[in-house]
Amino acid sequence: MRDIRPVASIELGIAICVIFILIGALAGYINITLRIAKETAMRYELANIRISLEHYRMINNSLPENITVLINQDFTYKTAGGVILRKNFLEPFRLDKDGFLLDPFKEKYYYNSKDGRVSSRTKGYEAW
Repeated sequence: MRDIRPVASIELGIAICVIFILIGALAGYINITLRIAKETAMRYELANIRISLEHYRMINNSLPENITVLINQDFTYKTAGGVILRKNFLEPFRLDKDGFLLDPFKEKYYYNSKDGRVSSRTKGYEAW
């Protein structure tokens, strides 16, 4: 009688290799999808910050000294129904331990108070 153990171990080895190849392909796909999601989130966050800066400038006739002012300072307005509401200029997305806004890649946003430009400090996304 022939021993079938070597054949079974070869089949098991091939099956494990196929599983690892599939896991590697899936991990690459997940990594790409995650990067695209972070880029999309950064695009929307930058747009929201820039709109909030413009809103602040329209109300106060100047730009804030830093973007944390947008989170900490509120403004009041009257709705069409006559209700007076208080809101912050910007709801924070994610903050570091010091209260600064972080982009989806966990880097601080850069803000120039002289010209009102805001951008990311994440390498490769500075010009967004």
